[in-house]
Amino acid sequence: MKLTEKTFDLFQEDGSLLEKNIRFQEDGRVLGVQHFDRQYWSVVGTQIVLTNEHKTPSIIFACCLEHGDLFAFFGQSAKDGNNKARFILFETGAASVPAVAPAPDLTPALMILERKLDHMRDTMNLVSQRSSRSSSKIKVLFLIHNMALWDSLRDVYALMAARDNYEVIVATSPRYFPATQDYQAEDEVHQGLEQQSIPHIRFKDDFESALQVIKAIAPDVIFRQMPWEVNTPEPFQTQHLNFARLCYVPYYGLNILEKLTAEENEQDFSADQYFHRMCWRMYCENEPLYQRMKEKSLRGGDNIVVSGHPKLDRLWESRKNPEWPIKSEGEKKFRLIWAPHHTIGNGWLDFGIFPQTFGDMLQWAEDAQDIEFVLRPHPLLFNSLLFYKLFNEQQVEQFKKLWNRLPNTALSEGGDYGSLLAASDGMITEGVSFLAEYQIFHDKPLIFLDSQRHRGFNAVGEKIMRGTYNATTIQAAREIVDSYRQKGNDPLADIRKENFDMMMPWPGKAAERIVDDIQANIAL
Repeated sequence: MKLTEKTFDLFQEDGSLLEKNIRFQEDGRVLGVQHFDRQYWSVVGTQIVLTNEHKTPSIIFACCLEHGDLFAFFGQSAKDGNNKARFILFETGAASVPAVAPAPDLTPALMILERKLDHMRDTMNLVSQRSSRSSSKIKVLFLIHNMALWDSLRDVYALMAARDNYEVIVATSPRYFPATQDYQAEDEVHQGLEQQSIPHIRFKDDFESALQVIKAIAPDVIFRQMPWEVNTPEPFQTQHLNFARLCYVPYYGLNILEKLTAEENEQDFSADQYFHRMCWRMYCENEPLYQRMKEKSLRGGDNIVVSGHPKLDRLWESRKNPEWPIKSEGEKKFRLIWAPHHTIGNGWLDFGIFPQTFGDMLQWAEDAQDIEFVLRPHPLLFNSLLFYKLFNEQQVEQFKKLWNRLPNTALSEGGDYGSLLAASDGMITEGVSFLAEYQIFHDKPLIFLDSQRHRGFNAVGEKIMRGTYNATTIQAAREIVDSYRQKGNDPLADIRKENFDMMMPWPGKAAERIVDDIQANIAL
């Protein structure tokens, strides 16, 4: 954008026209103005500054709004005072604005610009506070919107909270639900943290005010759970949080997919979204995934640190505390986890086939009373059934009742699942995370129920899949389970052990490596 090739009109924020057909000249003069305070212009950093003949600033334009090929700049008077006048510089063509009041369709744009200016002022105040801080503690904020993903950060939080040179704050937030098109479930996160006796503040609504509170807290580091902007309220999205050092531990245990969609030039979802590019630190599971992320990242991987993964460490530790929800007497029965995925639609990951298989699974559970089945659905599965209108709420509840009515079945939702996996004897899953995570328990057979239409695996994923038994129907899965139970033969066990060694280069050390890395590299 070359300012000297454009024409602008200048308005006060109430819509009053001050100057028309302003032109910026190469020699620094401004044509078309009458007021002596607006005779010259310059660019300082990313700001347009209007000055008088003595080069004293009068208006500073710091925010830009682009609409099509046209631009509008939003600025403030450079004079002292708390109630500084605000101005809008519209490129001619954008200014079909009446000279008395702003057009109604510009109101949302002006509101956005107003918010941008408020965010800038808050951030500038935060920078000013930091420049005079005396505390040597590293202040870290964990912004949590999904309790099911807390395992990726829980040990990092606990280790920081136990160290004298860290000050740790946890805040809750709702998350986006496609079926209802709004943000919900903050109360679930609150209850989950309460059960773990983790002190936290709650951001249930009024997220603009919540962002002001976050800036008042002035964290040095912010951990957000997911890179997807749509999952979190707009004020908590990347562009509003990058006043602090953003850190990210992947919410999944291991990235095994190459792409999320069939798009040829898809932006890499694991390493090169806007959030990833803005992160100060991204913590990576192992060297093979680091090499992949480094290749895919526009930044070249300068912000990626190989640390191991705290979630995988927690799963590994949970083998010491197995828990199974079905209580039965007599000889121990074979314990099988059924873990269906939520991507039952078309065009995304496409792993889920619950609508085609739930009837056969019910029948299998009825037929095989010598097997105990625990259904561990993806947290979004039942929501997805409603979203795609494959089930209604009554049908979802009816299925749960049918499943739970049997003496050898149980439904496991929410909370930690490591102890459940540790207590099981095998798993049948459609993917995605469990294909890697269950191989932490490498002595247990893992059956992949293949939808035959899912996204492809990356090189790490291909290695992971070598440790799974493949089935395309429930009948085929039954035959694999029956053969294993009768013969005890598991030829893929050694491959799963190799996968375990690849996934976990430093078992039990990931959180410590992350906390130590922040402490060693941050400069307060």
